[in-house]
Amino acid sequence: MTAADHLTQAISDAYDETPYISNAFAYTSPGNLRAVASLYGLAAPALESARVLELGCAAGGNLLPFALAYPNARVVGIDLAPHQIEAGQQVAEKTGARNLDLRAMSVTDVTPELGVFDYIICHGVFSWVPPEVRDAILRICRENLAPEGVAYVSYNTYPGWKAADVVRDAMILNSFGAQTAQEKLASAKEMLDLLENGLWHNNPLQSALQGAAHKLRGQSDHYLLHEYLEAINTPCYFLEFAAAAQQAGLAYVTDAEPHLTFASTYGSKVALGLNGLSAKGNREMREQYLDFAVGRSFRKSLLVHGERAEKMLEQPEGTAFKAMHFATRLDAAAASPGASAEHRHYLTPNGATLSTKDPAMLGMIDAMNKAWPRSLPFDALLDIARAHNPGMQGENLANAVYMNLITLVQSSAVHFRMEPSSYLAPDSKPALIPGARELLHEVTSTVCQVGMYNLWHQPVTPPADALGRFVALHMDGSRSVAELRTLTRDTLTSGRTPHPNGESYKGARNLEPVAQEFLNALLAELRRTGLLVN
Repeated sequence: MTAADHLTQAISDAYDETPYISNAFAYTSPGNLRAVASLYGLAAPALESARVLELGCAAGGNLLPFALAYPNARVVGIDLAPHQIEAGQQVAEKTGARNLDLRAMSVTDVTPELGVFDYIICHGVFSWVPPEVRDAILRICRENLAPEGVAYVSYNTYPGWKAADVVRDAMILNSFGAQTAQEKLASAKEMLDLLENGLWHNNPLQSALQGAAHKLRGQSDHYLLHEYLEAINTPCYFLEFAAAAQQAGLAYVTDAEPHLTFASTYGSKVALGLNGLSAKGNREMREQYLDFAVGRSFRKSLLVHGERAEKMLEQPEGTAFKAMHFATRLDAAAASPGASAEHRHYLTPNGATLSTKDPAMLGMIDAMNKAWPRSLPFDALLDIARAHNPGMQGENLANAVYMNLITLVQSSAVHFRMEPSSYLAPDSKPALIPGARELLHEVTSTVCQVGMYNLWHQPVTPPADALGRFVALHMDGSRSVAELRTLTRDTLTSGRTPHPNGESYKGARNLEPVAQEFLNALLAELRRTGLLVN
């Protein structure tokens, strides 16, 4: 075996020894890639019969939601770790994802014979593999991508990873000689103790190192192992990646979360500070300047064939929203001290607070909250805005809706897609989304390597209590709410499954109110997480 072969085998063994839970990532979904490309004037294939390839798919958890939502699509995933592929194949079979083809193979072995794909996804791989594999990833994005296809590649970036590099070096040094993954973890965590609590007060890197070490405390063991303790982790500057993509015959479009490339997202101070520098270069240079300003450590880049660059818009076009569908679910947030009583406040998915008093915006949020997890078309939002602004018409009204949607996008507070969501209208007989019952059974009975998801391609947490899981497993669309209440009552009466409040109801009578209260809370939580298809 060559040195490269030994390194490849080491990577495969590491992921088999300590596998990731294979989750969905909403920003990698073909629906998101298509919608984002549309903002920049680039058409991309419809999802119904799309051909999708993921490089480094682990157990296929990032492909499963799409495969089940679009049974006529062709969905292929490859990964170097055979045990993870085997686990994913078992889940695909049990969930009925017959269009999901998972293969144990190296990225370097992919050739045009594998087929042409409309969407190619490579998440969490590029920075963690040798140079020849990075070259192969970009080659595949050129050779196997359809003419109007979109590729996605994520990677670690400088300058944000500079402090993390020091933390990684220190942990690897302290784990030298460790034979097992658990030994490596124990040694790495010892070093985190030093970096958090034992740094000299005059250390010029004190703040950065303490912050990086503290952030790692909240991460899982498998993240720590594969993100920081693998043999390879090669961050780069964004301009270096963009140049490599161009050399491979590809053109950079934007980030999978495009608002992260706008200086205005980070406030007026950043935007004003970049004004002078922005005149010195092209869009890629401006984005590199922005990375310096915000300390960006991770990017999720969309790529297309190089010849499409001349058709690409320099800035996203809000009018593309006219053809889209939108969804959100925002919880009310407490007002900060001194906040205006006229404003309403919402907690966004990224933990920030969105405040507004604009009647049209409030109406849009209320309507989307009520519809969640279903989506609403642009025209429905336009009607809501018109009702709140009767004197506003035509382009002025549309522009007002565009601005509200841009505000929601910049807050990571709305899903936008070219297609309506796959969720159905409310029904009297609740049903979980495709594959969720089978996956919930797997999570309940075994150690499952595939995480739960919703049809917005988000990772979600299934019911944590035994009674909730038991009742949810019976939500197949054949039982009414009344029948599910009876099932809940009988289960509590039998004593087979305890109530999550810890109280025993074995042999108790007149439990309908208790059962209904529990079922109402369960249905509300399943709707909140997007696990109910109807």
